Amino acid sequence: MPGHKRNPMFFPPGMADLDLTEIPGMDILRAPTGIIRDLQETIAEFYGADESFLLVNGSTAGITAAICAVCGEGGKIYAARNGHVSMFSGMALAGAVPTYIIPETTPDGLAGGINPEALDDMEAGAAVFVVSPTYEGFVSDIKSIADKVHSKGGVLIVDEAHGAHFRFHSAFPESALNLGVDIVVQSFHKTLPALGQLAVLHVKGSRVDLPRLKFFLQAMQTTSPSYMLMGQLAYALDMLWKRPELFDIYVNRLDALRKALTADEAQAIRLSGIERIGQHGIYDMDQGKLLFSLSFDDFGKGLSEALADEYRLQLEMATQRHLLAMTSVADTDEGMQRLWAAIGSLNVRYEGCKYESHRPHVYTTPEQILSPRQAIYKETETVPWENAAGRIAGEIIAAYPPGIAIAAPGERIPHGLPKLAPTIQVLKKYINAR
Repeated sequence: MPGHKRNPMFFPPGMADLDLTEIPGMDILRAPTGIIRDLQETIAEFYGADESFLLVNGSTAGITAAICAVCGEGGKIYAARNGHVSMFSGMALAGAVPTYIIPETTPDGLAGGINPEALDDMEAGAAVFVVSPTYEGFVSDIKSIADKVHSKGGVLIVDEAHGAHFRFHSAFPESALNLGVDIVVQSFHKTLPALGQLAVLHVKGSRVDLPRLKFFLQAMQTTSPSYMLMGQLAYALDMLWKRPELFDIYVNRLDALRKALTADEAQAIRLSGIERIGQHGIYDMDQGKLLFSLSFDDFGKGLSEALADEYRLQLEMATQRHLLAMTSVADTDEGMQRLWAAIGSLNVRYEGCKYESHRPHVYTTPEQILSPRQAIYKETETVPWENAAGRIAGEIIAAYPPGIAIAAPGERIPHGLPKLAPTIQVLKKYINAR
């Protein structure tokens, strides 16, 4: 990220002239009747939504508003444990009571997909929140999940923040909007050539209370949205719609790069592929995400630094066992070739590096004492994390992104937390507890 990759092709000339405000001839995001309305209607038609709403505060605003719109005080929601922090914010603001769904864990310790069977015992009329694709590009069986949720009178929200590009080419997984989902939130700035903050919330079907949703969308967003942001999005989308061959070129580049990177399966830095599909709840994969598995522990993030310093390549994520590079339609042949050359060079450098396999951490849901809303409004104190076991968490304890929360607001903090320090070392030394 960002998806535009600073490629000037997607920026109109005289961009400074676009930073306007709500003057005559423009439009109002809160109640659009002109150019903003037209853009939202065009986006809805392209994606197959009944209505689409521009988000100028990212998917964060959309996810929070969506949960508030479908969950009232004490409302039940089944929430994927690998949800974005905005999911927890939405539940706290709405007063929702969550039952968390743990994604299946891959052998190398990543959150896979959500199995539809995880909802067999859901309460009638409850809301469900699922992340698909995940940060690493794993897609769940959304059609089966939607069918199950709707059979029990529920509403399904899908965080498709990393899948805004799916609709543009058949090489990518099918968008959740085509699979019966009620609300889909997409971050256009993540995988499309759009500026930061730009996202869209789509609604399809009659299960969502639209006036209530619009109220919460207005509550979560500024009344002074940037016309520069919205104008650049309109420009980039218009180019992509007029030039569909740009995605053909992008997919061809991806195919060539993937073939080159997977030529030798014994490499120390190995690109994940379609071999993950059909396992651990993974129904499909986004081929635009380049997820590398390491055959050694990269504790010092040496690979990430080498790629940045020596090859001018900025990774999206680097852990001790994985590297994640995000691509988009704005990437170039030169950039793809540079990545291929860099990985090849580093594989020579790290040839023969091996580690003794470790069992991945098995995620469980701690005991829930309070709802997120109740926990947020309780008085808190700050304690060292080694003294926190058994206390009630006043905030999320997780490595973001992508992060499965070790403890969420209102849950009893599990014992053994210090043993997880290498996993959550990005956290502050102190956590809030009741």
